[in-house]
Amino acid sequence: MTAKSASITTLGCKSNQYDSSALEDILRNGNIEVVPFPSFADAYIINTCTVTGKTDYQSRQLIRKVRKINPDAVVIVTGCYAQVSPDEVRLIEGVDYILGNPEKGKVLECITRGRQTEAQAFVGSGEQGTPFTLRAKSSGGRTRANFKVQEGCNRQCSYCIIPKARGASKSLSLEEVEREIDSLVESGYKEIILTGIHLGAYGADLGEKSITSILKLIEKKAYPCRFRISSLDPDEVTEELIDILKDAKRVCNHLHLPLQSGDNNIIRKMKRPYTRELFAERVLGLFKSVPEISVGVDVIAGFPGEGEAEFENTFSLLEELPVSYLHIFPFSKRKGTPAADYLNQVNGNIIKARCEKLKELDIVKRCEFHRHFTGKTAGVLVESSRDKKSGLLKGRARNYIQVFLEGSNELRNMLVDVRLSSFDENGMTGEAIGEPLI
Repeated sequence: MTAKSASITTLGCKSNQYDSSALEDILRNGNIEVVPFPSFADAYIINTCTVTGKTDYQSRQLIRKVRKINPDAVVIVTGCYAQVSPDEVRLIEGVDYILGNPEKGKVLECITRGRQTEAQAFVGSGEQGTPFTLRAKSSGGRTRANFKVQEGCNRQCSYCIIPKARGASKSLSLEEVEREIDSLVESGYKEIILTGIHLGAYGADLGEKSITSILKLIEKKAYPCRFRISSLDPDEVTEELIDILKDAKRVCNHLHLPLQSGDNNIIRKMKRPYTRELFAERVLGLFKSVPEISVGVDVIAGFPGEGEAEFENTFSLLEELPVSYLHIFPFSKRKGTPAADYLNQVNGNIIKARCEKLKELDIVKRCEFHRHFTGKTAGVLVESSRDKKSGLLKGRARNYIQVFLEGSNELRNMLVDVRLSSFDENGMTGEAIGEPLI
């Protein structure tokens, strides 16, 4: 029986989310209805991540879950876990197809072929990465559109398996960037998120181009929406970038910087190209120059060789700097990376305790940042779905504060001015004032 419906679930980064949007387009163009996950469907696509052991586990759990929902469905596993560990995926009962990142575009072909008695794998070289021909023209009905302008990574961080899953860095031409932005704006998106596997490497393969080339284009064309930068490495926060952000009308005053460790010896073992001093300098430079900016940070707890002194160097650096929130990751050994074989691996209970201490600091940082905006007004892009716990509308301010507000459904997908009031670590509440802006 030919499949009439399919459901996609995505783990991992915004680039993976973008790829899933492109897969949705392929399915719709093939006359297959895309239904929300985990609805009953004729086919399921699990777009996996392999950054940590936890995401590998989540991928396996999702595969088993969809097989229970519909034992007769076609199950396709793709993404980075499928790329790096196809033999592991093959052992999971109920998988019909395994598609590497270069083969993601084969989903319709696999659905048409139907169920298999044993998993069929189509996994090319990870060096190819996901092809730029896999482009998303829609964003699954969401308020924001992820826009992938860069793919792959040339950096060889000692803990990271992603270069093997995504290949070498490559960039979408600036002319194509402009065309796709025009198309997304025409489709009505109020916010476009510039994303990539290593976004800061954009343009390195295009001569004189860089991520600032895109930002200058955005500001020059004065698009009727706002743009957000997904993530940059600390050493990529240049004076030119700061100069653009401090006067930007369209690019949001929000950056996410992967610090990973605040100890210089650990940073060197991670093979990261900066120091704690450079990180502090760039963060302070952003806060000095860019009004009301939010800077979020990735941090890894328990990297091999991280003793109490090294952890304290990380903790104290984050405690002292005006960062807005933390994304905390316990170190996860990834087979095939240098760090998996490093000596002085940290005990799991110690890693857990350090993560808990960092989570406590995260709450403090979020509350400190939110407190500063009590009584102020912020432009909030209201999302299409309400907060499940409170039933309130929810959205993001320009500087990424999560805002909750009362209001009618007519405000969904609209940019509105909100007077901010109370706060906690989860965000701020507020009241909409005036008419929607866009």
